[in-house]
Amino acid sequence: MKRFYPALNALFHLVHVTIILFVLLGWMWAPTRTAHLVVTLLTLASWFVLGIWMGPGYCPVTSWHWAIKESLGGGRPEATYVQLLGETLLRRTLNSSAVDRLVVVTTVVIATASLVLNAKRFF
Repeated sequence: MKRFYPALNALFHLVHVTIILFVLLGWMWAPTRTAHLVVTLLTLASWFVLGIWMGPGYCPVTSWHWAIKESLGGGRPEATYVQLLGETLLRRTLNSSAVDRLVVVTTVVIATASLVLNAKRFF
């Protein structure tokens, strides 16, 4: 089973990036707005509701991804996925608190916009 872990690691990168891009951009197109709202609210619920028990900002996708990375021998990253991605792309260390604040504020603003746009369909 362990021989599939490199492919699973790549798959989890794809899943993470897809979710991030969908949360950032999915509200822009009318056909994806309902799905976007659901995904965004599930993301926020994971961070703030599951986070009560699992730790602030908990994400099951990240948890599974980090377990795969750990099994590959790379250790369990301390950073969030967004921080790890940012540091990889920018090739520099990022302040974890600043990244967390940016991600939460951006997601809440986008969720609010998504709620408004979805509500306009019914009123």
